[in-house]
Amino acid sequence: MTGPIIDKDKCTLCRKCVDICPKEILSLQNNEIVIVQDGCILCSHCYCVCKFDAIRFNELKKPAFSFGHTALIQDEIKPFDIISFIHSRRSVRRFKADTVSTEILHDLIESAVLAPSASNCQRWQFVVINGREKVLMLAEDIKNFFIKLNTIAENPLLRYVSMVFAGKKILHYYKNNYESVKLGLERAKEGKDLLFHGAPCIIIVHSDMEGSMPVEDGQYAAYNIALVAHSMGLGTCFIGYASATLNSAHVIKEKLHILKHNRVHAVLALGYPDIKFVKNSLRKDYEVKFL
Repeated sequence: MTGPIIDKDKCTLCRKCVDICPKEILSLQNNEIVIVQDGCILCSHCYCVCKFDAIRFNELKKPAFSFGHTALIQDEIKPFDIISFIHSRRSVRRFKADTVSTEILHDLIESAVLAPSASNCQRWQFVVINGREKVLMLAEDIKNFFIKLNTIAENPLLRYVSMVFAGKKILHYYKNNYESVKLGLERAKEGKDLLFHGAPCIIIVHSDMEGSMPVEDGQYAAYNIALVAHSMGLGTCFIGYASATLNSAHVIKEKLHILKHNRVHAVLALGYPDIKFVKNSLRKDYEVKFL
């Protein structure tokens, strides 16, 4: 049975694991903690509240970073420091040619899987493309995809014929994206990398669409990467055009060993910034209602 394994010699019957279990699968019966039903989501809350090390899981492991295991930090980081750090992260669109080490990339993926996921599904998967030449190969595939798409979109007859098999997708694309993509393709002929901005590395976050909230889970994981990369002196940029392309171009997904039915949730350009920001960003006004 999937779930916690209780060491009876270490267990003090304090019931903290029973009280914290979100699925109520644990119970204190006959002077021992037992699993009373299926449904464990492997959240490890029971493990986290047991200070006697009486709980373990065969299915779970500690995340391993190049700098060792993480520590439990309580009341040591001030809100001002957290907000300042988040505020200082910017989307980077100018990268140095310096490569990113494999060790750092492993740390970034480990940080990604520390993100929350609905019902603790953790179904995220990752593809890391490390090396400028490899990144350029992906950029070329995406460029060719958009060349074909623009050829269809700029032809009025093909636009309306496409409604038969694609609904209004091509019409919407022509209205909202055609001109900007056309400009990007023209700049690409000049050697400009308007898609990945010269990044030497790409991280793709994807998953199947099982589970409670797979899209949100993937986004959380991707933003963990963005924040931890920032702490390492690296820059990131979410490349929406690349995500949308991969979810439409199954041939490119196949090249990247991404299953056809999987959805790409984020494509992150990654590298060392070739720019220094001296101020934090400004923000638009927003609406909020307290009820």
